[in-house]
Amino acid sequence: MENRIQRNKEGDKLEIVIKAYLIDKKQKMLLLWIILFSCCGIAILTQFFEDYDAGTKVFFGVYVAFWLFFEFKVIYAYRWRKYGEEKIIIENNELFLIKSIGKRGVTQRFDLNEIKKVDFYTDANGDFIKSMNTSYWNINKYQLMIQLEKTMVPFAIDIDKKEANQILNDIRSLMKK
Repeated sequence: MENRIQRNKEGDKLEIVIKAYLIDKKQKMLLLWIILFSCCGIAILTQFFEDYDAGTKVFFGVYVAFWLFFEFKVIYAYRWRKYGEEKIIIENNELFLIKSIGKRGVTQRFDLNEIKKVDFYTDANGDFIKSMNTSYWNINKYQLMIQLEKTMVPFAIDIDKKEANQILNDIRSLMKK
């Protein structure tokens, strides 16, 4: 997907927009998975209200809880891939991270003086967890992070190292001023 990253730098203001990573074929497969998985969950959910013993009802309840969790995660991933974007804005001595899907989003604001460093994000998990977290239906393949006094905030989802390096250089150059 070309032209996912747009940069606009005017004086002391920097705005970077990163559109979500979208592969049309994988998006269609994800939609098919959502439809089939929804049908399975609805079928189990209907059985919950039949006349079964308590142990079977507990099984159905636990199954439905897991089903709802994964249903939410995959629908979120589908929506993110189709409509999502990240904005990184630096102006007036503040850095804003905005993660939005369509017209709704979450904004995080940081005073530049509170930021200890902006650097590449390194995942401390093992290879198995890393492979599970980098699949198409997971939205957490971060490349950059902001280090504060006691916390770390990852951002820049699904970009390559070259793009991450360019964004990092842009941010660092404005933070030095």
